[in-house]
Amino acid sequence: MINFQNVYQQIPEGISAGLRSLWLAEGALTDEDAVLRRLQEVVYVATDDAGNVGAVSTAVKKKVTALNGNFLYEFRCYLGEEHRIAGLDVKLSRLTFDFLEQLASRDADKPVGIFTVLANDLLKELPVWRRAVWPEIDMHFIGYNKNGDPIRVHYFKGARI
Repeated sequence: MINFQNVYQQIPEGISAGLRSLWLAEGALTDEDAVLRRLQEVVYVATDDAGNVGAVSTAVKKKVTALNGNFLYEFRCYLGEEHRIAGLDVKLSRLTFDFLEQLASRDADKPVGIFTVLANDLLKELPVWRRAVWPEIDMHFIGYNKNGDPIRVHYFKGARI
C-alpha cells in the first residue's frame, strides 16, 4: 500500500534522509547542495508500508515573466524506479495541485497556477507525454524553454492573467 503525506515546510528527519538517499542513489540529483535546495521545496511524499520513500512532489513559487509576470508554482514530481506504477504520478500530482491551490488562496502574491518543465529525455519521446493536454491533471502545453524542454501549465480555478 502507498501512503501519501504532506510534509510541506515540516519534513521529518526520516523522510528527509529517505529523499536524500532516493535522489542520490538514482541520480535524480547529483550533489548535496542540490539536495538541500530541493528539500526546501518538498510538498508530498509517497511511502510504502515500511516507511520507505518512493515518490515525491516539490514546488517553489516563481514570478513567470512569460506569463504576464504572474506568480506560479514550479512543480516537479519524481517516482523512484521501484515505484513507477500506473497512476501514482497522477495521484501525487492531484494532491499537490489541490494543496497549492489552497496555499495560493491565502498568498498575497496570488499565484495563478502551476507550471512544469519536462526535462526527462526518455519521457519526452513517449507518445503519452507528447499530448497537448494532460487531462488527468489538466496541464496544457504552452511552448519550450531555452533547452528545448516542453513547458506545461495548470491554472487554478478563477485564475486571471
